[in-house]
Formats: sequence, structure tokens, C-alpha cells
Amino acid sequence: MLRRTQLGYLARESVAGFRRRKLTTGVTILIMSASLLVLALFVLVTLNLGMTLERTRENVDVRVFLVGGLDAERLAGLQPPFLAIPGVREARFIGQDQALAEMRAMLGEDADVLEVLDENPLPASYHLELSRGHRSPEAVAAIASELRRWPEVDDVVYSQAWVGALESWARIFRWSSLVVSLIVFGAAVFVISNTVRLTMASSRRVIEIQMLVGATNGFIRTPFLVEGILHGLLAGGLAMGLLAAGHRVLSVRLDGLAFFTPVQVGGFVAFAVVLGLLGSLAAVSQYLRLRRVV
Repeated sequence: MLRRTQLGYLARESVAGFRRRKLTTGVTILIMSASLLVLALFVLVTLNLGMTLERTRENVDVRVFLVGGLDAERLAGLQPPFLAIPGVREARFIGQDQALAEMRAMLGEDADVLEVLDENPLPASYHLELSRGHRSPEAVAAIASELRRWPEVDDVVYSQAWVGALESWARIFRWSSLVVSLIVFGAAVFVISNTVRLTMASSRRVIEIQMLVGATNGFIRTPFLVEGILHGLLAGGLAMGLLAAGHRVLSVRLDGLAFFTPVQVGGFVAFAVVLGLLGSLAAVSQYLRLRRVV
């Protein structure tokens, strides 16, 4: 077990590198912060796309236009079969008069153009709301395909083309986030490893003396590992701080722009700390192995 004097020495050496190597330490933290910022930005964009997609799916509906000539009893009798379709949560009937009233409301000041019509050209329809698990492009397309085979159905309309495009973009960003994560992971480990390796090379005389007096590898590597942890902690905190500042600026112009939760922020900083630790560990282990061989 380490004595109090040894613990004090390790604590001092763990932070002394920041004072002795301000430029190297600053460059390392900035490079790590830039890499982590790119990663966090991709993840945040993916998160917002996912939330936008989910909100959009909540508004996905199917409008079923019916053929003409159906009596009131037949029109009302279509509601139970519609509700029996898997994925249909609600079926609301819209008569011709109601459809015309909705059209007038949509046209607003231009509704006067409807006065030239001799009769109501709008067909009766049903507005189908879908359950959460049946709002994907494939599920809606399957429901629409089934409805088009019904003899009472004239046409089926649903606003799904742009939802499919949004899902494609969300999928692209999810994969991009994964790729960027791997790149950032490798880059951060590489930068920290080389920084710590240079640090140890500049401290080789002290390390050699420690080896001569019987210092263990754990005693020698501890200050450098703590330094790597501090690199990751500062880089992760800086990246999150910059991203939070950017989010605050953009949220004024973009309503509903989401940000990471406190738990997610803590997890991201912890991830940066792990990167710093792994980078330092790789460099220290390689250096000590080479020095022992020599």
C-alpha cells in the first residue's frame, strides 16, 4: 500500500504536467475537443431528426375517398370495418358538406371562388388515424393497398412521401454518427497516446531513476494516466460547453430544438474521460515495455 508521501508525490505529478507543458496540453485538449464536438453534433442532429420524425409520424393519417352514390346507412356502416383494420386507431367520417366547409376554411379570403360551383364536387371520405406501431412508410402503404381493393373506396391519399425521405435522412445520420464515433475514438486515442509518449520521453531521466530505485510500473504510470483523464475531462467539458452555447443561439430561431439531458451530458464527458485514460494507458504501456527491454 502506498504511503502518504507517495500519494502526495503522485497527486503533485499528476497535475504538474499541465503547468510544465501548457502549449502541448492546450493543443491536445483543443484537438480532442474538436473531435468530440463533431461527434456530439452528429449525435445531436440524429436525436433531433428522430424526435422530428416521431412528431411527424403522430400526424400521419390516411384519407379514404369514397365512391359516389352510397346512401347514409352504407356510409355509416363503413366505420366498423375500417376500425377492424390492424393499425387503424380512429375512423372519422367527413361528409360532403363538411369537406366543403373545410375547403372554405383552407382557402380563407379566396373562398369566393367556390361560389361559381353549381354543386359540391367533393366526395365523402373517412379520416383514418393510425396507431403508433403502424406509421412507418411500409405499414401505411400496406393499409392503403388493402383499402384500394374495397369497392366503396375511390382513392386513398396519405402524406407519406416526405416522411419516408425524413426516415432516410435519420437512418443516414445514425450510421454517420456510428462512423464518426469510431473515427473520433481512434483519433482521440492517437492524439493522447502521442502526447503522453512525448511527455514521457521528455521525462525519461526521472523515469529511469524511478526504475533504478525499484519503482513499479503502476507507480510510474499513475501520474500519466491521471493526466490523460484530465485531458479527456477538460476536452469533453469544452465540447459540451461549445455545443450548449450553439444550441442556445439556435434555439431562439428554431422552436423545439432538443439538447442532451444532464445524464447524457454526463455520459458524454465520461466517454471523453475513458478516451483520455485509454490513450494514456496505451502510450504508457508501450513506453515502459520498451524502456524495460532497453
